Amino acid sequence: MARRRQILANSASLIAAGLAGCAGNNGNGTDGTDQSTSTEPYTVHMKPNDPYTFEAVPETYGVGTSPFIDMGMALGIHPTATTGLERAPLKFYDLLDLGFDESQITMIASDAESGYDKENFYAADADVWLISRDNIGNFVNWDDSDFENIESQTGPFLGTTLRFAPQIAFKDEPNPYTMYEAFEKVAKIFQRQQQFLAWQSLHDDLMSTIEDGLPPEGDRPTVAAIWQGVSPDSGRFRIAPLHRLANNTKSYYRLGMQDAFEGQYPDGPIGYEELLRADPDYIGAVGALMHATHEEFVNTVIEPFENNENGQQLGAVQNGNVIRSGGQYMGPIVDMFSTEAVAKQVYPDEFGEWPGPVGDVPEDEQLFDRQRLINIVNGDL
Repeated sequence: MARRRQILANSASLIAAGLAGCAGNNGNGTDGTDQSTSTEPYTVHMKPNDPYTFEAVPETYGVGTSPFIDMGMALGIHPTATTGLERAPLKFYDLLDLGFDESQITMIASDAESGYDKENFYAADADVWLISRDNIGNFVNWDDSDFENIESQTGPFLGTTLRFAPQIAFKDEPNPYTMYEAFEKVAKIFQRQQQFLAWQSLHDDLMSTIEDGLPPEGDRPTVAAIWQGVSPDSGRFRIAPLHRLANNTKSYYRLGMQDAFEGQYPDGPIGYEELLRADPDYIGAVGALMHATHEEFVNTVIEPFENNENGQQLGAVQNGNVIRSGGQYMGPIVDMFSTEAVAKQVYPDEFGEWPGPVGDVPEDEQLFDRQRLINIVNGDL
């Protein structure tokens, strides 16, 4: 990468830079709790974990493949430990020149679902783990004492689940938070409440623009959101519900799109017969905006649909309405780009044509200010 930026610093200088110019704030967050940046102990409760009291502001953190890596980067704090990065939204950090540097990272697992090693956690020695015990527990045979030993020698596990709608959440338990609700908790962990408020303002401005341009509810199109990859020639598709707690389909939900499978979510993969029966106005490739280039999306999703004898019968394919969005690992940064992308793909007359590549939106047609976003990340509030 052309430029490397020193993101991690000592706790005092980190906070001073992040809160410059904010002396007029009354120190209270959106939940009414005291969110001052003093070095006195402070407590954070991130469900399903027990409340945890910090004696000092953590300087380092470890994260799994999850929205939390994007939350940390949104606050200007580079992770020091992660699982595999193959599904991390690195292209957005490159686009914004945020200086993500893989050489700074200790790998704690080979990927999100395998290769976890307790020794890697000890070696990484993170001050806090933005990873859910329950999530790791799906892939290892650790008991409570294993987690407690890691916590006693490093930092606490304070992650939570922010991926799917309650119908398909791990262990059939609903996610306790929306992404921004969890983001506020993360900001409190790092005592970056003013940055969170700046992010919330940026987010609200984008949504105000979106909501002003949406058609009446009765005129909004249906979408079949497909997750875990879209392979038209396989004839097997997993449908992701639209839900306020579903991080993976957040972009479609916020654009007011109607769920083509509302109330009849399949338990497993469906085939072309079910997809043709629903015949959605749009087919959404969940996650393809994060990991695929425009050319890859065209070559592996759009053209295979157009060349498949069953796919050709779908109205969304005939009308050029196969679109892509961010997915389950969206945090605040990716969320802005994904919302903009879906808005332009679905409502080009209102929000401008979608060019295909994420970085090719003309400056005068961007729905949010990239420089304002970068300033917030850098603590220039």
